Amino acid sequence: MGFNNMSRKNFACFAVTATVLLVCFTLVSIFSGFMHEPQRFKTMLVTIVLVFFFQYLILEPIRFLILGIDYATWPQEDPPYKAEEGVPTMNHISYLRIRLRSLRSELLITEGHTNELLNQRYKRIAGDLLLYGSYFIALMLLVVLQEDQANYFNTYNMQRLFGDNTSVTFGLSQVYFIYQIHSYLQITMIEAFFAPGTYGYEGWWAMEQWQNIGVVRLRQVRPVDCHIGLGTPEWDTKTYAPEWRLPYHRMHYTEKFWRIYDPFVPAQFEPSFLNGLLLNYDHYGYLLNYPEVGGYEVLMMSTKVHCIQQIQYLQSYGWLDKNTSALFIDLTMYNADANLFTLLTLRLENTPFGIQIPRVHVDSVRMLGSVESRRNIELFILFVHTVLVILFVRGVLSKIWHNPAAAHEAWTMVDLTICILNAIMTVLVIMRDIETATLLEMVETATKGQYLDFQRPLRLHQMLFIVKGFLVCITTMRLWKVLQFASVFQHFTQTLFSAWRAVASLGVIILVVLMAIGITLAVPNGNNAVVFSHMVQSVVTCMWYSMGFNGDIRPADFFHGGRILGIMLYLVLVFLLAIILMNVFASVIYDYFNETSRSLKEQSNRSSITFLEFLRVEYADLFGDTFRCLRKTYDRRGHTVAENVELELNRRELIKSKRDHIKNPQQLRARLSTEQRNADYRIRGEKMFKLMAILDIQVEILERLVLGDRDGNLPTPPASDSDPEDMPEMYRKRRR
Repeated sequence: MGFNNMSRKNFACFAVTATVLLVCFTLVSIFSGFMHEPQRFKTMLVTIVLVFFFQYLILEPIRFLILGIDYATWPQEDPPYKAEEGVPTMNHISYLRIRLRSLRSELLITEGHTNELLNQRYKRIAGDLLLYGSYFIALMLLVVLQEDQANYFNTYNMQRLFGDNTSVTFGLSQVYFIYQIHSYLQITMIEAFFAPGTYGYEGWWAMEQWQNIGVVRLRQVRPVDCHIGLGTPEWDTKTYAPEWRLPYHRMHYTEKFWRIYDPFVPAQFEPSFLNGLLLNYDHYGYLLNYPEVGGYEVLMMSTKVHCIQQIQYLQSYGWLDKNTSALFIDLTMYNADANLFTLLTLRLENTPFGIQIPRVHVDSVRMLGSVESRRNIELFILFVHTVLVILFVRGVLSKIWHNPAAAHEAWTMVDLTICILNAIMTVLVIMRDIETATLLEMVETATKGQYLDFQRPLRLHQMLFIVKGFLVCITTMRLWKVLQFASVFQHFTQTLFSAWRAVASLGVIILVVLMAIGITLAVPNGNNAVVFSHMVQSVVTCMWYSMGFNGDIRPADFFHGGRILGIMLYLVLVFLLAIILMNVFASVIYDYFNETSRSLKEQSNRSSITFLEFLRVEYADLFGDTFRCLRKTYDRRGHTVAENVELELNRRELIKSKRDHIKNPQQLRARLSTEQRNADYRIRGEKMFKLMAILDIQVEILERLVLGDRDGNLPTPPASDSDPEDMPEMYRKRRR
């Protein structure tokens, strides 16, 4: 009891000290005579937090390492133990209070709490649930706060502005032939970006908030051989003269820094590890896959007149011809008000039958993640997430350090994977910020005629979101393992474990039927219906149509190969796949659910406690002190204590009788066996005796507080003149 009082006093002293320091720091910051800018003040707080992290993560381990080496090299004798000064001595009332707390704890403890293995298991589950649950919530909040859902509207509007016709521009979706590409470039990519603005300077006609960063890049890929085969085409890398003639010879204007009359030259990419890691990918087109690193490129000029001259030169010398497989138009825009980058990649695929297939790809990314641009709640969640990651890593390393064999366990490997993914995410964030800062420095120093490639930070941003997705999935799986103490999660997990063979077999059958129907529908209908134009798209269409989604499909799409064949395929898709096989799939899972439910009821042990009962007893003091203010106070309601107790018992008996009247009495008797009823009777009897002991001790404490001295000692009764031998035998106390 004395130790508990000392701990409470220490905690109160710490709380008062922390409150005083916080209030003083806040008052000094506000009323010190000068005002900090919000961004500057935010940067100061983040710097303080980083200093604390540096101290406790780097300096403290170094200090303990030095102390450990010193102690191991020059051992010192430990001083003799001395009792702490100021610790209060125990008196009789303190011992009675300790006994009272012990009896109250025994009143909560049942026979099921004596299973020490189960208690240790629940203890580990409680710690894991606190750590994994808080980390999962912090990770979810971090992902939600860092992803701006309003970016969708910018992406959608950009796709419409560059893909559809407007009153000022020419839409990419309306480009059907090669000769229309020059008109699109002149109208949409030149004249629209040099329109007179409201404040007297030229800008984009649609929204003045958006400004180009650098110039527009035109890049085309050309195959070496014009013949179409089944293999991957070989892309040309030679340098050509105007009109794609060989041999190439240098023009008289090559050394004069004129890009107006520059031809399409092979794209130059610096060979490096990061370029190979980030830019070595393909654009998946409708006909072929086109590499990002390769092809021929030309950079547009920074003035309207020169850009128009470039387009005329490219058109006059036939730099876009029938051998052009695909043309990419790349540009980057930035909105300072929204702190948002928009990277556009406009692609035109030149088909063998002369028609162009357009595609507008837009990425809306917030790459500038400095402290000044972040919200306070986002910084707070980031701080909490960092602390929880540190605790998580410390717990995993401590577990492996004390038990090296645990490193080979499956769930320990999952924990290590979470740690590795967090480290990768941190590295990707740092790399993205470095790449973005480097490009912004180039924006400050470069001229308007340069092209700034934001593909590298964009790829890092995309990889960062992929890592976040994997991290959320694997953390959810790890939290699922922790929640296995609940019967619902046990039921679902055992059902999946027992039914995976039947579910997998039936899934393979459904997949085979789905692929067969999809391929069969793609052969006669692929040239006439968009939803069946490709084998994979046809299979996907059949899958979501069998699930009940039919937004983009029409019944007429099934009948391009004939009415009879279309009706047969439609009936097979609807009845065989959507109705029969899907219902069989659901029925199999339902049967396994029922079987698992019966097995769990048979295996259930009523004498064992649940996880919530363990928490109620293990943390009874914590819950009691925390929710003490929520307890209801005693209301007499005009009755005595005995009358209120009798009324409450009558109310509970009435509720129980109504519940028993609704249910079947035979089922109630069959639910509990004779042994269980005897055990319940014995537990109730033990609780009654413990309540009697608690009341006796409370009465004794009250007696010693009222009649006793400071230490609770009762006064010695005065000596009596009567002889105890004169008392009758029936009034004498027996000596034990």
